[in-house]
Amino acid sequence: MSLNRQQTRLFGQLIARLAPEMQAAFLASAEDMRAGLDWVALVAALEAGDIEGAVAALNIEPASFYRYSVTKQAAYTQGGVLAAQTINAPGTGAIGFRFDMMNPRAERWVAENVGQRIVAVTEDTKQAAREVIGTGYQAGRHPHTIARDIAGKAAPGGTRQGGIIGLDGPRASRLDAVTRGMETAEGVQDLVIKGQDGKLQVRYRVNRATEQRIIRAYSRGEAVPAADRAISVRQYQNALLKDRADTIAHTETQQAVMAARDEEWRQAAEKLGLDDSAIIKTWRHGGGVRDPRPHHVAMNGQSVRGLDTPFEFSNGARLRFAGDPRGGAAEVIKCTCDTIFRLDHTRGLT
Repeated sequence: MSLNRQQTRLFGQLIARLAPEMQAAFLASAEDMRAGLDWVALVAALEAGDIEGAVAALNIEPASFYRYSVTKQAAYTQGGVLAAQTINAPGTGAIGFRFDMMNPRAERWVAENVGQRIVAVTEDTKQAAREVIGTGYQAGRHPHTIARDIAGKAAPGGTRQGGIIGLDGPRASRLDAVTRGMETAEGVQDLVIKGQDGKLQVRYRVNRATEQRIIRAYSRGEAVPAADRAISVRQYQNALLKDRADTIAHTETQQAVMAARDEEWRQAAEKLGLDDSAIIKTWRHGGGVRDPRPHHVAMNGQSVRGLDTPFEFSNGARLRFAGDPRGGAAEVIKCTCDTIFRLDHTRGLT
């Protein structure tokens, strides 16, 4: 196996091993938020028309993401350690490489991409709640109904199930649309799309059983029965939360590992007294996805010189490495690509 393929395999294995830990950490955060909300204060604020009071009653705080914080920082550390172990630097003799988490750049990355990311996620969750509240008021829903839409229903053992806690705005909106659509015959008609071939399908991607329930109600010209709605809403909420957790797990694990890999190469160049032009990066398309980004595929095998030199894609995107958060969500979400780093030993090494 070539050195490049070996590195791709090792880093791919690391990301695959760490991603489930990130997923579990995020789901634990959502559970913590549901457990920590003040139901009485939430309902009282909604009855008073106090949106910000209702959001405050949810007690959505960065502290809920402690496990997520630890997990992401650990992924960054392990990515850097693996990078140090796999650096191939001809001419360096007995020089060893270690990943220094105390390096100011590494500390800054953790502060910006762990601490600030947690703040962003909590704000996303708060904003999703505001949007559900606003939609509920506009539709004339009872405050108790709006509260359940946000916090879920009480379950045995004092826990709560369902609701939009843990979802971002777009997913919360889809859950609300399907939930409300199933309640009336008119709503069901709007949920179903009839293709030119006459085939019926639900406007949103739901599980097969829910799709069948909605289409049966559509054919009868009725609302989805209450018992079926309850099952479908629970299944859809679980699916949306899992989808967000899966997306966060892979995307943020890859970002942490690849950013640490980039940082370790910077530390190695400094140790060798080289500028970053001595390092060559090569893009490797990951494959294994249903709808790969065409410009990522086209970049496969292309190389650039210098750690700060970005890969420039046909759509205008500029990424320093696969998973680079500077590229924006459209370029990194569920990306499976890799970036190979190698040292040009002709640059200052003998």
